[in-house]
Amino acid sequence: MHHGMPAVSIERTDAAGAEPVVLRTDIAAFIGLAERGPLDTPVAVESWRQFQAHFGRPFGSGYLAWAVRGFFDNGGMRCWVVRVAARQFGEGGNDDEAPGGGARSAGVLLSDTAGVPRWRLSATSPGSWGNELTIAWRRERPLTQRALSADSTSARLAAVAGFAPGELVRLAQPAASAHRVLVHIDAAAGKLYWVHPDPRQRGADQLTWSALDPAQPLTVERVAYTLDVWRRDAFAAQYRDLHPSPRHPRCFGTVLAPAYRSGAERLRLPAVNPGALPVPPGLVEITDLAPALPPLPLAAASGQRLPLAPGADGLAALTAGDFLGEPYSARDSDFARLRKARGLQALAEIDEISLVAAPDILIRPQPDPDYEPLPPDTADPCRPCPPPAPPRRVHQPRAIAELPPVFAEADILRVQTALIADCEARGDRFAVLSAPFARATGRGRGIRALTEWRRMLVEQQPARAAALYAPWLAVAEDDGAAPPVAGSVAGVRVVPACGHVAGAIANTDLTLGVMRAPANVPVQGVVDVRSAVSDAQHGELNDAGVNVLRAEFGRVPMLLGARTVSDEPEWRYVSTVRMLIALRRACDIALRWAVFEPNDAPTRAAVATTLIAILTLFWQRGAFAGATAAESFFVRCQEDPTEDTTGADAREHGQLIALVGIAPVAPAEFIVLRVGRQDNLPVFSLFERKEFA
Repeated sequence: MHHGMPAVSIERTDAAGAEPVVLRTDIAAFIGLAERGPLDTPVAVESWRQFQAHFGRPFGSGYLAWAVRGFFDNGGMRCWVVRVAARQFGEGGNDDEAPGGGARSAGVLLSDTAGVPRWRLSATSPGSWGNELTIAWRRERPLTQRALSADSTSARLAAVAGFAPGELVRLAQPAASAHRVLVHIDAAAGKLYWVHPDPRQRGADQLTWSALDPAQPLTVERVAYTLDVWRRDAFAAQYRDLHPSPRHPRCFGTVLAPAYRSGAERLRLPAVNPGALPVPPGLVEITDLAPALPPLPLAAASGQRLPLAPGADGLAALTAGDFLGEPYSARDSDFARLRKARGLQALAEIDEISLVAAPDILIRPQPDPDYEPLPPDTADPCRPCPPPAPPRRVHQPRAIAELPPVFAEADILRVQTALIADCEARGDRFAVLSAPFARATGRGRGIRALTEWRRMLVEQQPARAAALYAPWLAVAEDDGAAPPVAGSVAGVRVVPACGHVAGAIANTDLTLGVMRAPANVPVQGVVDVRSAVSDAQHGELNDAGVNVLRAEFGRVPMLLGARTVSDEPEWRYVSTVRMLIALRRACDIALRWAVFEPNDAPTRAAVATTLIAILTLFWQRGAFAGATAAESFFVRCQEDPTEDTTGADAREHGQLIALVGIAPVAPAEFIVLRVGRQDNLPVFSLFERKEFA
């Protein structure tokens, strides 16, 4: 305010303001098998292309890729992916040092000119896909200068352009030679130093060259490399200006650093931005095996192609436990946590996930097909024939990948019940399940096999936060890219529906809200359903808590069910359960400020006001059944021992208790039309809309 007197005043305004809290219920997580990618490390992806960049193409040994593609085809926007495989942990948890039997990265050891294995170049992730890679190292055009003068710590040149600190150089005289790392360049004096002229900046790694003879001519040669990478004999990548010295910003280990954090680092070090999307990796990475030794040039840098081997997928020894991991505690060592935080447990620290599926516990592996080229078109005799393909000097055949086992129903039941138990214990996730193939498509026992499976899921535990979907879906086997051979025709693959259903649920949340039933929606990216369901069968499956996908009269398959697997009537509908999950998460976020506040009347009033504001937003979006807010919900947070709210006993235990009651809206599964005649005219009346009892 200005009080009449001219003056300068300063007003502070926060232009950015507080970031709004966005409550998302559409984010899914998928656990399964992939061609490549990090093991037991959650990776966030927001498109099908990003998934392919991290985890490769769809392949016959897993359903994960088709599930993720179905998720994005049906409107999903973001998901987390965990690749699982059998693992044999070596010393310190390094899979590549394990004796065998598990997933392993293909690689090759690189020696220096002294014959010491100094680096391991490997594929960026485990798997037999790395066996398709070949590499070649080439010395870049050397930069060589003759020294005007030299001593044991430096050399003076006519021009120092082209040299940089951190580079490895070769010092050569007629009778001796040595390799040193440049630590300082004096451009004005034209001098290169491998021992810093300032004693305060010298280190133990800066070595003098006592064998240098000042009377003999000296040449200084820069050492740098180019790395070429091929995959399946096709040129894939090139890395130029690489240096063996760790002092250089483009040293081997910096340019080709591991693409993902190791499991121990991920569990020990906090993520800077856990929601950020990781950068897609390259094809190869380098590990320095002896960082304490002085750097030397590569022994093999003639351009000869070297294959990477032996990579392994770790699928043959896969077990149900690889999908689940084990619960770990803060008292466990890093190595113990690394062994336990696998599969489902790798997702324990990620709070934004709302939907969970593990399609590959249902795997029925198939070898990847080899497509033959079509015969040449000879209908037009004037069309010239294409030139022959150039001969290949080196042939790197694609390795035959391991096939995972077909899991018994006991293993499938163990994994699916563990998914349900995890969702129930956390209270913020929902499991999307598919029935085993034999039960979903078998004709011998009819739909009884599906209803029995649903009953088996709920026999040993309450199962409110889960839904079961059938039958399976037929999808195009094409991965969305060019076919492997020109003229090839993509086939059809039968996959479980959980990925497509998760995408439909996510899309319903984003467009209509979590309170709307995710049903009566088309399922995209599907050729057909595996087996048809009649009206009578649909009715029985709906009663039994099995949600059905149907394709009738050549139309797009439809998702026609929104029931959970629970036997409790109040937890019957997917929309009701997930709306309560969203409400709980919203209250948890909005009331974090109340922790350590005084447990008095003003705080309780503020808590009640916050809860009423949240419930009003849900009511305005149609989540509750009442016509008014008073009919839809209530909040009680006053001091009243008769209602078990915050009384004296609760305050002594540091508790502030609020009672919240809601009347959730239930979907209308059946609409009854009564048809009659009145005054000799047809009458169609919408008489009743009711729930399925």
